[in-house]
Amino acid sequence: MVRALKVSAVVAPTDVAIREQVVAAVATVEKELGPIGVLINNAGAYLRKKFTEITVDEFDFQLKVNAYGPFYCSQAVVDGMADRGVGTVIFVLGSESRLGPAMFSAYNASKVAQRAIAESLAYEYMHRGVHVAALDVDGAVDSPRVREAAPGIDPSHFVSPARICEEIVRLIEQPRDAWTFGVDLRAYAQWRPRVAPKKP
Repeated sequence: MVRALKVSAVVAPTDVAIREQVVAAVATVEKELGPIGVLINNAGAYLRKKFTEITVDEFDFQLKVNAYGPFYCSQAVVDGMADRGVGTVIFVLGSESRLGPAMFSAYNASKVAQRAIAESLAYEYMHRGVHVAALDVDGAVDSPRVREAAPGIDPSHFVSPARICEEIVRLIEQPRDAWTFGVDLRAYAQWRPRVAPKKP
């Protein structure tokens, strides 16, 4: 799709949970296209499971993909960006990094860790010319799989992938005299009041 737009593209399949693969992928991309100027940490693992049923391997996998992955990827490119005095690193998060719903404890833990990495990176590198942003996408992102899993739901209640991309472009192009760190992005239905359940 990218090449159809008459621009260069490189595909480097990578398991972000394995540091050596991340380093190799970055080397491949920079060899073919030059220094990386934008990193979007969007790879993610997702687990919905009762707290006492989560295995050590499952908990570990959530952390490896959702926390170690962004750590490895950001670490592989951020010094180069800072040396050039320009670059953007975006972390695509979710409301789980703040609200912590039931049945998602492993996923929540990994996303809280990812947010902490993003904020620490911002304080360490923003003043060196690297724009670091945390984009919270709250709610289900519209896709055939999501629609199939939630039949009968008005599609306008889902977050549009196109709007997410537009927000990412806005962050990349944002002037450095007014850089944003945290952005909440959700469909209008997600703004309904969140009320505690009634006591029995």
